[in-house]
Amino acid sequence: MVIKCPNCDKNDFKSVRGLNCHISRIHPSSADGRGLRPSTDTRGRRDDKDIVVKDITCPFCDKNDFKSERGLSCHITRMHRSSSDGKGPRPSTGTRDRKDDRDRARPETLTPRHENHERHNTDRDVVKGVAKVQRDSLQKDSPDNILLKDGARPETLTPSHEDHERHNSDRDVVKGVAKVQRDSLQKGSPDNILLKNDAVGAKPESRPAKYKESPKQSRTTEEPHDRPLSSLSNFILSFNAPNFEKFVAMIEGSIVRPREDSTLRTESVNKFIDDLKVVMERISDIPLKLLKSGSYYDKTKIDYNNEFDFMFYADIKMEADFTNCPPGYCKIRKGVTVNKDLDPFIDRNGYLVPKLYKSHMFDIFEKCRTDPSFRKGRRTQLQDRKPESPAYTLLFDLGIPDKSPIDIDLVPAIRISGWPKTKDAREIQTGKWIDISTAKKAVECFHVVTKQFPEAHPDINLLWRVSFSHAEKELILHADLSDKGCRKNVFKILKKIKENMKSKNPTEMDKFCSYHLKMFILGFYDTHSDFSKDQKLDMLKKGIEELAKCVRKGAIENYFIPKDNVLQSVPEEERRYVVRELEGLLQ
Repeated sequence: MVIKCPNCDKNDFKSVRGLNCHISRIHPSSADGRGLRPSTDTRGRRDDKDIVVKDITCPFCDKNDFKSERGLSCHITRMHRSSSDGKGPRPSTGTRDRKDDRDRARPETLTPRHENHERHNTDRDVVKGVAKVQRDSLQKDSPDNILLKDGARPETLTPSHEDHERHNSDRDVVKGVAKVQRDSLQKGSPDNILLKNDAVGAKPESRPAKYKESPKQSRTTEEPHDRPLSSLSNFILSFNAPNFEKFVAMIEGSIVRPREDSTLRTESVNKFIDDLKVVMERISDIPLKLLKSGSYYDKTKIDYNNEFDFMFYADIKMEADFTNCPPGYCKIRKGVTVNKDLDPFIDRNGYLVPKLYKSHMFDIFEKCRTDPSFRKGRRTQLQDRKPESPAYTLLFDLGIPDKSPIDIDLVPAIRISGWPKTKDAREIQTGKWIDISTAKKAVECFHVVTKQFPEAHPDINLLWRVSFSHAEKELILHADLSDKGCRKNVFKILKKIKENMKSKNPTEMDKFCSYHLKMFILGFYDTHSDFSKDQKLDMLKKGIEELAKCVRKGAIENYFIPKDNVLQSVPEEERRYVVRELEGLLQ
């Protein structure tokens, strides 16, 4: 089909775009529409968004004095919207009760966020379909439907300008036509209505379209922490590429944090600890040293730097006694030293009592926090804690609007030089992924904290929980040193999966935490050799599979004390929930 110019006899135009270019160049400026266009500077050019329409006739009545699509659209919306024949006036309704017919294909109940998402998708689908139909209908020799310009543009255009002009023209045709077409669909012709599922001829009232979230929109419409992983089941997460590859990319994308915000938080906490140490040196009656532990310091942090762990241990030589102690626990006695600062907390058998030591250390922390010279202490708030918790937890306000406070855990500890005997702890062996220098540094020391043993025991009041935080930090931090592999990336993705599961059902997941994942992943590193970066997806699949098996059995070995099952404190119901979520990924 060819199109004829309404202003001259030229009739070999194959498309509306070609006709628009002809009219813009040949007939834009003269009074009779036949004069040549004067040459103008490119700055005088107007985009096609300035195009206006000749008098338009309403398709439902004889009114024909509309100058623009907007006017025609308003007229149709007000006068021809609700009746089945398209001619009746629209009934009066409140603005909250009114819904566009483009929303008819939605589920009956949607959250506001889903409503906005649905409307966006509907507009997009209608525009795609209607715009093409409308362009085709413009092929008819109807000069009243042709868009003309009121502005001027250069006689010659560069290719880039020409593409820009065409883009603007198409965009404005689509914007105007799509709305008119949506309103014209009110005439009761179900064959013209497009549903979300691309069904043609189905009435929205009888077959509402099922809500389906577009995976492309999820990253831009919602924050990652608002979208738990399990809620992505509608996104067809299978373990067959490329779906699983996209899934991993989504998880890794949600781990990225703004560098500026991360640096601000870290610097604020470092300054807080530096000032606290100064005050502590003056107030404490025990010589104390600091160990910085946690995911920030081993470079596996997966979210904002809003939690920090610090161990304060007495700089006094102490010894560990594992005799008749359950796995993962020991008793502490005074070593060969003349220092008597801990003597008030030692029982008659020479063992350090954890409750007494913890109480005294908490008093020191509180005195330092409330000391007038510690100005940052004024921005802290002591958090409620469980009696068995070994940490003194503070909420530190940065004093910056829109910046959330930071959780700081101050943990009383005792440092033990050297490494436990092989019958009490695993020997750190070099080879696959642990080099000699890392292994040597990891076994320099270990720590004990005042975490109570959860079961009955004759020496329950003397038992300390063994902590290998120093070794964990060294091993995780240098996990990829030997082969530049992907071990840390796999660990971080597993942590993010765990966080998303907890976000979905916080009440279902209370005990299962990153420590359990850390113990699992260290053993996983030992049993698998190829962690090259191109094997990341395979290693992650295997990691999820093996983790689900371990949780189902209710056993994850403490990497440093194989006899110690770190899952023993996780309730069976919670373990079942974790298994369901992990197996859901496998399916």
